[in-house]
Amino acid sequence: MTTGDALLPESDTGTAAFDVLHTLVIKGMAPADPLVAGSGHDREDVLAELEKLRADGHATHMERRGLWRITAEGRERHTALIADDLAGDGRDRLRPGYERFLPVNDRFKELCTRWQLRDGATNDHTDAAYDQARVAELGAVHDEAVEVTGELTAVRPRFGRYADGLTGALDRLRDGDHKAFTGVMCDSYHDVWMELHRDLLLSLGIEREAEERAGAAR
Repeated sequence: MTTGDALLPESDTGTAAFDVLHTLVIKGMAPADPLVAGSGHDREDVLAELEKLRADGHATHMERRGLWRITAEGRERHTALIADDLAGDGRDRLRPGYERFLPVNDRFKELCTRWQLRDGATNDHTDAAYDQARVAELGAVHDEAVEVTGELTAVRPRFGRYADGLTGALDRLRDGDHKAFTGVMCDSYHDVWMELHRDLLLSLGIEREAEERAGAAR
């Protein structure tokens, strides 16, 4: 047993408390259903944990909109818990996967631009051949992304849910759902990708601005 295996957190051994908080931090604000799907726990357990978060001042519930939102105190609590979650060599074991993710992320961002824009104008998706070529490119990116998430999942099982989400979005896109590529708040490929990226940054304690500066220097 490695040091990292010995230090598996409660979230990866079946307890909802960390997973629900972590999912809410990743999403920032969301209704209950995506939090249930994202945390991987039963709905009753997730709702119970959300109520505990609200009682502790770590989350608020916007009744009229049915949305849960993380608070500043909740983010502080999460920062402390994720440090415990990856104590020992956890972050060192995640970093190689993150390093592999970065160049794939660059290609994905460039591909998103070419999906949304064509010859400097908004892509109206009337050219099926053009769209199919971009979907084929995404399929190649997806193959690499699944390999990366496989590496990450070997360190922390929660990363496996991103592979599932990306695969589901790609399947919908291939079935003709254009929003499944870069749509907003619809579990699109881009939505899931951004959450995977955010999880990596939070897990490794990296500020996005620092990552961008490092990317510009590469």
